[in-house]
Amino acid sequence: MPRLALGRSRKPHAELVINDALAPRRAQLVDMLRYGMLVRSRFGPSLWMLLLVFVCHTSLAARAVQGEWDDFDRLVAAAQSRMMADPASALSEAQRAASIARHHKSEQRYREAAATALWLEAEALTRTNRIAEARAAVTIASRLAADDGRLSKLDGDLALSRARIAESSGDFASALKNYHQAHGIFVRLGIARSQSLALLGLGELYEKARDFDREIRYYREAAQAYPGDRAITLGSANNLGFAYVQMGRYAEAIPRFQQALDIAVSLKSPLLQASILANLAFSYARVQKLAEAERAADHALILVGRDDAGEARFAWGVKAEIEARRGALDVAASDLQRAFRGVDLKTTPPLFLVMHQIAYEVYRARGDLPLAMAHLEAFKRLDDQGRSLAASTNLALLGAQFDFARQDLEIAHLRSAELERDIKLRKSQAQVQAIVFASIILAAILLLVWIAWRHAILKRHRNAIAQKNLELVNTLEERDEEIQRRIEVESQLRLAMEAAQQASRSKSHFLANMSHELRTPLNAIIGFSELILTGHMKPEKTQEYASDIAQGGRHLLAVLNNVLDMARIESGKVELEDRLVRLGDIVDHALSVLGGRNAHTGKEIRTSGDSDVVLRGDEVKLRQIVINLVSNALKFTSEGDVIEIRIDRTVDGVDLVVEDNGEGIPKDKLPIIMEPFGQAESTYARSHGGVGLGLPIVKSLVELHGGRFTIESEYGSGTIARSHLPQERVVDASSPGAAAAVERAA
Repeated sequence: MPRLALGRSRKPHAELVINDALAPRRAQLVDMLRYGMLVRSRFGPSLWMLLLVFVCHTSLAARAVQGEWDDFDRLVAAAQSRMMADPASALSEAQRAASIARHHKSEQRYREAAATALWLEAEALTRTNRIAEARAAVTIASRLAADDGRLSKLDGDLALSRARIAESSGDFASALKNYHQAHGIFVRLGIARSQSLALLGLGELYEKARDFDREIRYYREAAQAYPGDRAITLGSANNLGFAYVQMGRYAEAIPRFQQALDIAVSLKSPLLQASILANLAFSYARVQKLAEAERAADHALILVGRDDAGEARFAWGVKAEIEARRGALDVAASDLQRAFRGVDLKTTPPLFLVMHQIAYEVYRARGDLPLAMAHLEAFKRLDDQGRSLAASTNLALLGAQFDFARQDLEIAHLRSAELERDIKLRKSQAQVQAIVFASIILAAILLLVWIAWRHAILKRHRNAIAQKNLELVNTLEERDEEIQRRIEVESQLRLAMEAAQQASRSKSHFLANMSHELRTPLNAIIGFSELILTGHMKPEKTQEYASDIAQGGRHLLAVLNNVLDMARIESGKVELEDRLVRLGDIVDHALSVLGGRNAHTGKEIRTSGDSDVVLRGDEVKLRQIVINLVSNALKFTSEGDVIEIRIDRTVDGVDLVVEDNGEGIPKDKLPIIMEPFGQAESTYARSHGGVGLGLPIVKSLVELHGGRFTIESEYGSGTIARSHLPQERVVDASSPGAAAAVERAA
């Protein structure tokens, strides 16, 4: 609920009131008139008339300037009052105010006035979804406001605007920084209401990240910071209730919604009352208070009308939830028809997430499987969007919080080092002062007994200076050692911090990949299994759904096998079972596992080279190498592309090459795909499955055989994957017993 600063209202009959700002001008005019009377008495009426014209012109110009500033104040006040209801009109008023300010660049008031007008422009542009223009306007306004060198409420309002613009464009780290900056400014200035607005913004930011504990904390702080504003109290209470609903704590959400409803009634806002009543009815339904839920939903429909648009849709959706819990599925289905009338299920916004879940459960219970599947797909689409937004928001906020912590740590280190330097400097100064004082005393004594003790005193003095110099040298050496120790400690801390960052990124990457690869087949398995269990389907579809379930299970098994294989390889628990094998047989068997040469429509698989090469190696691991490489080639080639499998003899061994003319891999992505869980495409934007373990497993298995694995690719020109096995693994096929051993192994 953004707040606009109140502008100064124009005074009534301004042309008849002498502004306080013109008081110096008035005194100056009086002095000039007195001087004019003196001129008239000495030099005649002509010169006096010229002076009178000059004075009148100056007075009229000053009044014209003041009139324009009055117009500026009126335009600012109008833009602020229209900002919420009519941002387009507010934008026009703000632009006219900015034009007036630009005409008075020499005035002292110019910078503040221009910054205020540009800030209002940015607020209006943000509300009309013109984010790029809003960002440009607020940047210029911030520069103008910073030039005056003093902290004002406008600085905090500009920080709030920057935060909202960053949040609208998905830059959550910048939004977090600017909300904190705005809150800090308002705390320093003692503006409680603006503090509440900044805290509400922070709560909404953590709501997007689904960090409900922090969201609740900021909403409570917003309500406590300025309890006298009913709009802020209403927003805090309603947002707190919604946070509890998202956490499944419906009993705690009900009193919050009731508090918000009481304030909305006092504000006489039917639209706000209807929205809060729908939330309250949903919470009552989830705690099985169906009578209270029905009364709240009916009240909401009375306020907004019982049509099928606007807030009425959500009230009908809640009524469907109530009827479904009562077992009246037909009535619930009728309510859902009214809720979704005229709505495209493929393009619904996130507000429809819970309604899709209700519709899926109702239609599935009624046996209307097509509609159930349609709502399930819509629910999954919105849920995936929400999880993706929450994940990216969390990463951005975690990065920003880590930056804050690192800056605090660096400041603490600098302060500690500076304090220690000051202490040592003071000690050195005290020592020098003591030495000087002792020297003065000794000098006085020397003056008194200079004749008798001259040589002895001089010697003692030299010894004392030498001792002090030695102490100073020792002190400097100790300081140098301490500085070196601190440098080493800071280096160790930096290395530990980088290791922690790398571990955090690896964990996030692994969880993102695994959640995506496991959730998709699991959703298919659960969905099709539930459809089969209901028994309401055509018999010919059963085989198809069972095939989809089996395919999803095999995909899950393949993902888990890859993860387990990689874990065993990295832990060093994989041992080779060497035997004599023919490479041509390995390739043929791998192709049969993948469905044969002609099983992939539109893609041609060729084999070439010396297929009679005999190796001493682990047949299962070699077969896995070929399967992983060919599977990758099939995945990243299109219809009409060619995949060639070659066995090339080299001077130092044999190369097993899989080459394709597919889309290829960018060169900067080649190091990434060789790392575990590394992929050329991002987790949420890739078009192919997999968790990024195929090539790392191939590389590890080839290295277990004493070989090396390399990959060459250029984007748009295909890929060449080469597995080189050393000469000591190659067996002469014509040697006695080699052919027989291969036959026995086969």
